[in-house]
Amino acid sequence: MSAGGSALRAARLPCVLFLAAVGFSVLPAPAMLSAAHAADAVTVKVPLSRASWFWRGQPGGTGVTSIALSGDVPDPAVPAGDLAVAGPETPAAAGLQAGAIAASYLAFDLTKVPVGSTITSFVVSLPVDTKGITADVTGASMVACAVQTGWAGGLEASAYGGKPTDGCDVHSPKLKAVDGGDRYTVDIAEIAQRWMKPDGLNLGIAITDNPANTLTVYQVVFGPETALAALTAAVTYVAPRAGGGSSDMQDTVVVPEPGASAGSGGRPVITFEPLPPGMPAEVAHPPVATPEPVTPVVAMTVGSGDLSAPPIAFWIAVVLIVLLLGATTFALAEPRLADSLRRSLRR
Repeated sequence: MSAGGSALRAARLPCVLFLAAVGFSVLPAPAMLSAAHAADAVTVKVPLSRASWFWRGQPGGTGVTSIALSGDVPDPAVPAGDLAVAGPETPAAAGLQAGAIAASYLAFDLTKVPVGSTITSFVVSLPVDTKGITADVTGASMVACAVQTGWAGGLEASAYGGKPTDGCDVHSPKLKAVDGGDRYTVDIAEIAQRWMKPDGLNLGIAITDNPANTLTVYQVVFGPETALAALTAAVTYVAPRAGGGSSDMQDTVVVPEPGASAGSGGRPVITFEPLPPGMPAEVAHPPVATPEPVTPVVAMTVGSGDLSAPPIAFWIAVVLIVLLLGATTFALAEPRLADSLRRSLRR
């Protein structure tokens, strides 16, 4: 090994170290930016605020009995304080709407989630009570959907005719059995997103039989009462920007077109009381100025832009700068190239 070769390799060492340092500093940048964007998401636990369940088999609830009952009769298959869902779907009969044999309704307290937030996950996990009669769980086909009318909590095995209206259909989110069937979970983020609107109304969710199930008989009992009393749902959301609106939505600026009639589109109509008598003509009937023509202004949609990562042009510029600096360092570290460069500068 010649002394010149060793000196040459030693001279190139600064170049190698420089390129390695730049590479290690640049490559993790996208990962760090993505992590910063993900840090905007917040996960909170929201408690169950009320729950009830309704039973088609409730005596007096089918409209065909003449027995006057002072209250609902407990279902012996469902312990007190538990919830139940049972199928299959049954047709409308005796004044009752079509639906499941049993359906449960839950509502969660969302005061921890700001209005206007973007819900990315809303996971509800219901424990199964082993003391209840849960039958044919392998055939269970349960869905979750938004409740559309008001309802009261604390009702157990209540008459089916008093249950609230829901929007469940075959496309509603389906519950999945986990932990060997000890729990059922469902993500209702799409449903909860509607509640985040300024005029959104959180009426809770229905847990009921899949409307597509018309044959399989089953029942699932959720509980016990102590577990339901402490039940929470895990909600992950991105809070709205300070200027209003969701971080993943566009801002729409709507400007009314000139010449629109008063009161159109729900706008208020402004009226004036008549002037008292004896006012000067110039005051009572001022001259009407001829308005100058104006250019109509229409609605505009302003995109918020995706700030999760720099544009591709940024990375191209970084690569070019790194290559330029690396080539310069290599040239200065190579003795022969350095001598040639110095001779050129002297000329």
